[in-house]
Amino acid sequence: MQFKQADILTGLDKAFVARMMEIGVKSTYTPGTMLFGMGDPARQFYILIKGRIRLSMGDNRNSVYTVNHGGEAFGWSALVGGQHYTAAAQCVDASTLFAFDRDQVQMIMTGDPPNATLFYKNLALTLGNRLTRIASNLADNLSVNDKISYGTGQVQETAESV
Repeated sequence: MQFKQADILTGLDKAFVARMMEIGVKSTYTPGTMLFGMGDPARQFYILIKGRIRLSMGDNRNSVYTVNHGGEAFGWSALVGGQHYTAAAQCVDASTLFAFDRDQVQMIMTGDPPNATLFYKNLALTLGNRLTRIASNLADNLSVNDKISYGTGQVQETAESV
């Protein structure tokens, strides 16, 4: 995979991408390596080159998403001002990644507002697509069509058939 193929970098100026590449650190990890835990300080975001990363949440480490396509970004909390990761990331297979320090990324963004805007638009599209896939998976596995929650998320009663 060439670095420019990452979804989050689509359409960006070549000089901007070159500056990003300069700060990216390419590393390979063994299966089982924890990249970060839920609640850890969000200092880096990652782009997968190859491998498979499980993102999980909660005490039971329930898997919420698998990063397995070259060019996918994760650890985005570091990009949006989040102080802590909202999920844990663990290598399922041997994985090669680019890691980007949030402070260095922020310096690049500050110096190039037009590309920064496109970068964050790409990030929003990436997160929106991921949310849609997660919601679709939930819809396939959960049926709440016959329940009324009154907006609290807690099922209060069974809905009457219409």
